[in-house]
Amino acid sequence: MAFEKMLKFFLVGPFPNGAIGGLLVNIILSFSALAFGFVFGMVLALGRLSGNPVLSRACTAVIEVCRALPLILIMFWFVLTVPLIAGKPLPALLTAFFALALYSSVNQAEIFRAGISSVQKGQWLAAKSTGLSGFQCMTCVILPQMFRAVLPSYVGFFISLFKDTSIVTMVGLIDLTYAGVMVSQRYPGQMFECYALMAVIFFIICFALSKASKRIEEKLARKYGILGC
Repeated sequence: MAFEKMLKFFLVGPFPNGAIGGLLVNIILSFSALAFGFVFGMVLALGRLSGNPVLSRACTAVIEVCRALPLILIMFWFVLTVPLIAGKPLPALLTAFFALALYSSVNQAEIFRAGISSVQKGQWLAAKSTGLSGFQCMTCVILPQMFRAVLPSYVGFFISLFKDTSIVTMVGLIDLTYAGVMVSQRYPGQMFECYALMAVIFFIICFALSKASKRIEEKLARKYGILGC
């Protein structure tokens, strides 16, 4: 198989002659799951820290139970149980998204909770003393400091999430890993090239994310407080 065709198959799968696949599937699922998890994870984190005991316990239960389950089990749960509830199986891409979104949400919730808890209580009291409302204190004072504190952990989780999207092969999606397996099985003589190219692509993406994170950290260190209101 020519290198150009192999690379194209690794990047987009059989598209446009078939469904999208390859690296594009990993990127779509990882970014969409991260975005959904950011919103729902923040809700869970704030709910867990809420003074309402019912809300706090409910959010804590969701976070702890789902974080205790391996991602492959969450994926199986959506594959096997959702069709029983909905009456029909979901599209493979949607099934993978729901599983990854839930996994992303509960893990981001714990990252945010730890970040918010790391902010000194004096910051909250000082903000309240200036006449800010509780919502303003949280959005203008607490959350900006929290985001700076959790940035390394957050990027580390996203890198892990991106690599974990390879699990979507179990629902029939042709992601980067499965694309490599398909090519290596069809062309056994190019097995080394296939797996080497997969490794290089994963390394480039993850290394670029890591370097981008360090650059952001350096900018925030030079301009401390720029995220505030």
